[in-house]
Amino acid sequence: MNITKEDILAKVNSYDILNHYLMPYHKENKLLAARNISNPFLAEKQDTPSFNIFPAMGSDEWRYKDFATDDNGSCFDLVMKLKNISFPEALSTINTDMNLFLDSFTNTPTTIHQKPVIVEKVVNELDKMQTAKRFTITKRGFNTHDWDYWKKFKINKETLDKFNVVALEKYSSYNKEGKPYEIRAFDGRLMYAYDNDQWVKIYKPFDEKKYKFLFLGIKESNYIFGWKHLPEKDDLIFITGGEKDVLCLVSQGYNAITLNSETSNLQDETAEELKKRFKNLIVLYDNDATGVKQSKQLASKYQIHRMELPKIPNNGKDVSDYFAQNGTIETFKVKLQEALKNTIAEAVEEEKVMYNAVELMEMGDVETRYLIEPIFPQKGSAVIAGKPDTGKSQFARQLCIQIALGIKEFIGFEINPIHNKSIYIATEDNLEATRFLLSKQVNGLGEKVKENLRFMFADTMEQEEILIQLENALTEEPADLVVVDSFGDIFKGGDTNNNMAMRNTVKSFDKIAKQHNCLILFVHHINKGAYRVAPGQEHIQGGAGLVQKVRLAIQLSEGEGNIRYFTVVKGNYCPKEYKQNSLVLNFSEQTFLFTNTGKLISTSELGTQPDSFKKEEKFDELENLSNQIFEGKILSYSEFVKRFCDITTKSIPTAKRAHTNLLKLDIIVKVNGAYRLTNYNMDCSESEEDNDDIAF
Repeated sequence: MNITKEDILAKVNSYDILNHYLMPYHKENKLLAARNISNPFLAEKQDTPSFNIFPAMGSDEWRYKDFATDDNGSCFDLVMKLKNISFPEALSTINTDMNLFLDSFTNTPTTIHQKPVIVEKVVNELDKMQTAKRFTITKRGFNTHDWDYWKKFKINKETLDKFNVVALEKYSSYNKEGKPYEIRAFDGRLMYAYDNDQWVKIYKPFDEKKYKFLFLGIKESNYIFGWKHLPEKDDLIFITGGEKDVLCLVSQGYNAITLNSETSNLQDETAEELKKRFKNLIVLYDNDATGVKQSKQLASKYQIHRMELPKIPNNGKDVSDYFAQNGTIETFKVKLQEALKNTIAEAVEEEKVMYNAVELMEMGDVETRYLIEPIFPQKGSAVIAGKPDTGKSQFARQLCIQIALGIKEFIGFEINPIHNKSIYIATEDNLEATRFLLSKQVNGLGEKVKENLRFMFADTMEQEEILIQLENALTEEPADLVVVDSFGDIFKGGDTNNNMAMRNTVKSFDKIAKQHNCLILFVHHINKGAYRVAPGQEHIQGGAGLVQKVRLAIQLSEGEGNIRYFTVVKGNYCPKEYKQNSLVLNFSEQTFLFTNTGKLISTSELGTQPDSFKKEEKFDELENLSNQIFEGKILSYSEFVKRFCDITTKSIPTAKRAHTNLLKLDIIVKVNGAYRLTNYNMDCSESEEDNDDIAF
C-alpha cells in the first residue's frame, strides 16, 4: 500500500507530528506556538533559541521556522531533514512511529503493545436510539510514564484502582451531527478515564483547557465523585475542587469528595447527611479568585470550616499542585489544624469602606503614584478614545508591549511598573490579526517577545465571563496594565447614553483594578459628530457616565499625514499643561509604533468647528481686542501676529485664525498690503511688508 500525505493527515494533524518529533528538544509535553527552542538541525544548542512552530495563516497547517537560520517548512520537511530521508520514507516513518496502521489491512500494531481491552457501553434500550450517547473506550496497561505522572501528585496505585482510573489507548463516539469520530493517544501522550458504570469522564492532562475533560455517555444528575467510597462515619471529610484533588487527599489518608465544579451547588440534604456522618467538614478549593470566593460562600451557607493552602510555586492553585511542587504533609497538617481552630464559617469578606482620619494618614505615602509618569495612574480605570483608524488599539498594544519588555519609557514619559507584566483583552482582533500586529510592533522596537504579555481573546465572551477570567488571571499572575479593546463589546446595557449602565460597567472592572493594584485601560470611540472638532471629554461615547467614573480619559486625534494628537481630556492629578495642550505624536504605518515629536499644541487650536469665529468670540470682544492691537496704527501682517500674541499670550496659529475672523467680520480691512481698523479714517502710508512675504 502506497501511503500519501493525505492519508497521514486524515489520521493525525500537522501539529501532532511536529510536537512528536520535537519532543526531545523541549521539556514540555506540549510545545506551544511561538515558544522558542534550540534548532534541532544544529549540532550545538543555540545561545538564544530562535526555532518555533506556528499555525500558518489562512489554513489549518502547522509549520516550523527559525528566524536566525531561516530554516522553515512543513511537518514532513521536518521529518525528512531530521532523519535525512526522502519524502516517501518520511511518510512511512510517521506511519510507523505514530502507530497509524496505514500500511496494514489488519489492526495488528506495528509495535508491541499490551493487548487492548475493548469496552463498549450502551446505556439502556432508550439510549440505543440516541447514537450520540454511545461510546467505546480502549484501555491499556499503566506504564512508567503513567506512574511517574500520578506519583508526582502523591497519588498511589491503590487509590487509582479504588476509583477505577484507567489509562486509554483511544476512545470513539459520535458528534452532535451523529458522525463517528476517534481520538488516539499517540506515542506517549497521556490519556485517562474516570470509568463509571454507564459513562466515563475523559482526562487528557496536557491538552488545552477546553479539550482536557470530556464526558461520554449519560452522567446521573447531582453526581458526586468519591461519594460511594466514603465510610459510614468518620472524623473528617474534605469537599474539594476536582477528581485529581480527591485522589490526592485519599492517597494521604483523608476522606474527600468533589462536586461537578467549584461553582456547583451543594444540595441541602447532602450537606445535612455529611454533617451527620462526619464531625468536621472542610471546604478546600483552589487558591484562585473563583475558588476563594466559592469556598467562602459554601462555608458561610452550611456553617463548615474552610482551609486555604499556602502560596504554591509556579502558579499552582490546588492541593494536587501543592504536593506536585514538593509541599510536605507536615505543612499541610499544620494548615489543617489552623482551619479547624478558626471560627466555623467565617463571613464572606466585604471591602472596607469606612476609615477614620488617623487610619488614612497611617497608610504612608500620600503622593500620587503613576504607571506612566505623570499621566497614567498606577491603579484604577482609564479610557483612550478616538475615531476609527487613529491607531487607538496600536497605541494601547504598544504600551502593553513596552511594559512587558521592561522598556523604561513610553512616548517620552517614564514607565514605573511593579511587575513588568500586562494583559491585552481582544474583543475585535482574532488570533491571526493579533499575531501580525504584535510582530510588527515588536520587530519595530527591535525586541523579542516575552511571556510577560498575555492575550485574552474574548470575542465570544460576555462581560461576566471576561470578569471571571480576568480575576483568575490576575490572581494567578499579577499585571501592571490590562487593556480592554474595546469598551463597546464589554458594555452591558442597550443604551450607551444610560449613565447608570455606563458607570456600572466601569465599576465592575474598576473594582478588579483596585483589588489587584493595576490600571485597566479601555479602548473606545468618540461620537461621529465630534470627528472634526477640538478634543473634549463630552465627545467620548457614553459621555458623562463613562468619563465621570474613570480616573483618566485620553482622546487620540488625527493630524496631517502621520501626525496624531494625544490629548488628556480628563486627568485626576494630571499636570495642567497636559490638560490644556496636546502632545504631537508621529505614527509609523510600517511599524505601527508611536513616537514623541517633542511638540505641544494648544488643544483649543485642534479641530475645524464650523462658524467657530461666531461661536468662540463675541463681536464686541474682538472689536475691543482689535483696538488694543492697532492703537490707531496701520500694521503689517507680521506686526499684527506679534502684537496679538503679546497681548493675549496665545499662539501664532491662533493669531492667524483671529486675523482671518477679523477680516470676515469686517472689523479690519486690508489697505495697500497692510491692515487697519475699518473705522479708521486717516490717510495711511503704505507698509513695505505684505502677507505673502512673511514666512510662518
